[in-house]
Amino acid sequence: MKVSETSTDYEKLAQKIYGEILALEGVENIDVRHNVKIKGKSGVEHQIDVFWEYKYAGVVHRVLIECKHYSHAVSLLHVRNIHGLTTDIPNSTGIIVTTVGFQSGAKEYADFYEMGLKLIRKPRGEDWDGCIQIVNIQMKFLRNHYLDFKLEFDGNDQATRESAQRDPSVMSANSTEIIVRDEGYEPCAFNLWLDRHISAESDGFGVENQKTLIPEKSYFVTPDNRELKLGRVVVTYISTQFDQDLEIDAMNLVEAVLQDFGSGEVEHMYHKNA
Repeated sequence: MKVSETSTDYEKLAQKIYGEILALEGVENIDVRHNVKIKGKSGVEHQIDVFWEYKYAGVVHRVLIECKHYSHAVSLLHVRNIHGLTTDIPNSTGIIVTTVGFQSGAKEYADFYEMGLKLIRKPRGEDWDGCIQIVNIQMKFLRNHYLDFKLEFDGNDQATRESAQRDPSVMSANSTEIIVRDEGYEPCAFNLWLDRHISAESDGFGVENQKTLIPEKSYFVTPDNRELKLGRVVVTYISTQFDQDLEIDAMNLVEAVLQDFGSGEVEHMYHKNA
């Protein structure tokens, strides 16, 4: 299975992978660029698939990446070509990334001249040898269904008492219209407020329950933003539960793997939608 549809897509994938690696290593202010033209000491302009540079101890260092989106192994000739680039472009390091591998002699040549040979490929099952690849999760979802309720305002609160006397219609609001605010929280819909204060009854699923709440500092918010202090809330409800099994396969979360060709070490896993 192809890791990318086109050579350009493959180059941009390499750009993203190395950009992510630098970010994870805490390297800042480095722009990993795609399709860059660099003029060498010879005066010849070279096209580089993926490029970045950084300054260390006052010296500029450049990284040149050539991407080979091939269905066959890369020949020694291409490794020699990138060696030519690093010779013509000062203070540069060369890396070739490809999909399948490299032909005989390429690794020895790259090792001698300290160039990197990498694979960017689709993930395989053996990438998780010694690690957990598949996780099975058993989930239980609990929910309250509210059947009936009764609100009583705090008659000892003077502002509440006066507001209710001026406008008794606030007492007739239905549950979908009610907005409640707990002190220290943003106002929310009544059913969300009930969820905060009533736990699902694990010992009584499917059974009608009734609970009386006496909140300390909860307020009914009227349409014109007046607040009436709640004294008591009586709620009738039924708790329900349903189970769901979830399987997470790490391979499905990974779009591509960066692997060192020489050592076989997986250096980075690039996740989908990263």
